[in-house]
Amino acid sequence: MFEGINTSGSALNAAKQWMEVSSNNIANADSSAAPGETSFLRKRVVLSEITPFETALTGTKGVKVSEISSDTGSVKRVYDPTHPNANEAGYVNYANVDMTAEMTNLMVGQKMYAANTSALQANEKMMEKDLEIGKV
Repeated sequence: MFEGINTSGSALNAAKQWMEVSSNNIANADSSAAPGETSFLRKRVVLSEITPFETALTGTKGVKVSEISSDTGSVKRVYDPTHPNANEAGYVNYANVDMTAEMTNLMVGQKMYAANTSALQANEKMMEKDLEIGKV
């Protein structure tokens, strides 16, 4: 009876983390690194199914965030010798964040959250109907 609630709850948590990571990437999109320092690297969320073993331990089925990894793609190099973080050659290293991809990821996270909220509400209505049947 409560499996649907647990499954939707795990997906809501995953969607929340998905949107938080995308928001963090967007917030750091224009950050630059000083010479010799590492630029901000875009973070990626990896989702996976909760394994049967984990289900046996926790009683929860659904999805989980298995990893939040850094995208090791190349950073953006921009020639701007007047920038305080420019290297000896005049280049500034900016974060490897693609705003179009991040906005798409944010919308995907919102859709995941909305779909699972709807599933949770539908499950709640079914449980209410079950209680009404039990009254008779």
